[in-house]
Parts: sequence; C-alpha cells; structure tokens
Amino acid sequence: TFLPSAVVMLRDFLLAAIIPHAIALRPIATRPPPHTRSSHVTASLPPPAALPSLPSLAAASILPTCLGFWKTGYAVSYGYGGAMLAAGALTLRCSVPALAQAHALALVFYGLRLNLFLLYRELALPEEIHQMKKRGASFADRLKRAPVILGCSALYYLMAAPLRISAVAPTSGPAAAALVACSFLGFGIAALGDTIKTYVKAKEGKGYLVTSGPFRYLRHPNYTGELFGWTASALLGALVALSQGASFARSVLPWLIGSAVGWVGILFVLAGEAAAGLEKKQKAKYGGTPKYEEWVQGSWAGPVIAMGGSK
Repeated sequence: TFLPSAVVMLRDFLLAAIIPHAIALRPIATRPPPHTRSSHVTASLPPPAALPSLPSLAAASILPTCLGFWKTGYAVSYGYGGAMLAAGALTLRCSVPALAQAHALALVFYGLRLNLFLLYRELALPEEIHQMKKRGASFADRLKRAPVILGCSALYYLMAAPLRISAVAPTSGPAAAALVACSFLGFGIAALGDTIKTYVKAKEGKGYLVTSGPFRYLRHPNYTGELFGWTASALLGALVALSQGASFARSVLPWLIGSAVGWVGILFVLAGEAAAGLEKKQKAKYGGTPKYEEWVQGSWAGPVIAMGGSK
C-alpha cells in the first residue's frame, strides 16, 4: 500500500489547499483596465455566488474521505472516487459554460465509475482480490488516521482545482475541448484496465499475470490512464488561465497554483508509489519466467518514479 509514504507528501500539500480559500475569497476587480482585451474577460467572469462555495468544495473533498475512519483503505478508494464525483456534481448544478460542464462530467464519470467498480469488487469477489480487509480498531486508533484522511482530502481538493478555472472561463477553443476529451480517454483506459484485470484474476486466480487487452501494451493501464486523465485536466486549467489574458490569469492564480500542486501530488502517488511498487512486486514474483520477460520487452510501464519507499 502506498498510504504510509504518501501521508508525508500529502501533509505538505495541505497548506496549499488553504491558498484558494485565503485568496479566492477576494472579489474579482470590477474596474477594468483602460484599453486591454483582458478587461472584458474580467468583467465577464461569473459572480462567485453562481459557483459552488469554497466550504462546499472543501466538504466535497473531506466528507467522502472520512470513510477512512471506518476502513483505512476507504480513504484512498471510495473517498477518492466520492470526492471527485462530488466536485463535478456541485459544478454541474451551477450555470457554467459548456466547457466546464464537459470538464465536470469527466470528474463525475471518473468518480462514479470508480466507486461502482469498487463496490462490485468488494461485494462479489473474494477478500484476497479486493483486499478491503476488516480490522478491529479502537476509537483512539481510528483517530490516528486523521492525518491520512486530511492529507488525502487536501490532495482531492487540489486535483479538482482546474475545474474551478474552466468554470469561470468566458471563452474556450478547440484545444481546450481536446483536453477534456483526453481526460475522458485516460479515465476510460483506467476503467478498461480495472475491468479486465479483475475479470481475469477472478477467473484464473489472484496470482495470474494479466497480459491481455490493454495490458498487452501498457503494464499498468489503470495507473497510466488515470494519470493521463488528470494530466489533461491540469493542462486544461493552465491553458484556459493563460489564454484569457493577464487579468484573468491573475484572478485565478490561486486555483492555478493549487492545480499544479494537485497534479504533482497525484503524479507521485500513481507513478512513484502505485506503478513503481507494482513493477517491483511483479519482477520479484514473475521475473525470469518467459511470459514475464516477453511481456516486459513488448510493453510500457507508463510513468514510473523510483522511490525508496515503494515496495
């Protein structure tokens, strides 16, 4: 599991989650600069009341993650999916541009798909596959999970920051639409990987090495696709912020910074913990076998960051 080493990293990100609260509460200036195009952009931004409130966005990240007090693994599974689903759903309830609606739908798709998949796996498959084991814990022991839960909540909050930028953008272009499509594509690859791996292991056994379907080319399509989707989301926020003029970019700067921090966070979780850890486990278990060696030669591990804590 990547929880122990991820907590240290996510704890440092927690302060960054406060930045949007502290800065974005300031109203966007309504007095336009004398002769720039960005003055029109600033005046065209939706009023703050038309968007989800900052406390509601914080609650969307924290409340689902509090499932981790029940089972630790829920903070990074159902909590993860629930936070993304809630962030997207809150934005869809508001009057936002078509680009933001599609962006929000990508988050809703990711969160809903993930949670339905996790629920099916936990209810229908053996514990050795879903690994959501029941462990007795006292109230004090559960409270010790608070740093993990708060750190994960902060990361989820920042990962949804690009959506706040697209929600206030008055215009968009083909490049922005393409990045939304890339988010859906990445999340779709992750979903396909999860589905095929679960099906094959349920049929062949937990120790079976899955090399079919997307695994033929991507050794970890769930992690690679997920990171691709979040990278596209972060790039979308940056593209929108930088293409609308200097005044607009300054007004969304806290969210732009939060978006970058969130992307770095999920990069280290997926590439530095999940993918790197699985690479080591698979090499230790299957290394030297003809099937494994042939598979490694013809497939890509995806982004992998070597970290001493990955096991």
